[in-house]
Amino acid sequence: MRIVRAIDGVILALGWLSGGIAAFVMAVTFVGVVMRYVFRDPLMGGFEMIEIGMGLIVFTALPLMVRNRGNIRVTILFDKFSPGLRRITTFVSEMIGAALSLFMAWRVWLQGERMLRYHEVTMELRVPKGLIAQCMSGLLVVAAVAFAVCAIEALAARNAPARSDDQGVI
Repeated sequence: MRIVRAIDGVILALGWLSGGIAAFVMAVTFVGVVMRYVFRDPLMGGFEMIEIGMGLIVFTALPLMVRNRGNIRVTILFDKFSPGLRRITTFVSEMIGAALSLFMAWRVWLQGERMLRYHEVTMELRVPKGLIAQCMSGLLVVAAVAFAVCAIEALAARNAPARSDDQGVI
């Protein structure tokens, strides 16, 4: 499955990007604190850089979390299902996740369009808020693709595990 490997490569790159953004946010925080308390002059736009960075960390890491099946699962009855029923329920839940991600992407994209139409920008750095929203919308589409790949893999699996030992299982 060449396409799945390509998708996984993009998702892994987004995970690394998320880590890079986290490092940038930490550096901005450190510089901001030093500037404020040592030089008595706060870093211009530091708050906005951190604010935007934190949002982007979440959305760039989301596809990797989905692909690694790091989401929380409630498995009260799941362990008692037959392997076939487990495959089907996993497929359905992953497709619901894909549909919800696409719905959110669509709504966030529309909000971004509105922000661009009204020329909304951040206060200090003048970054267009609509572009940030539309970037997040695109990342939600990647998360939806990750959900869809997981759904197809779940349906194609020959033997679903008897117990789910994933992290985050309740």
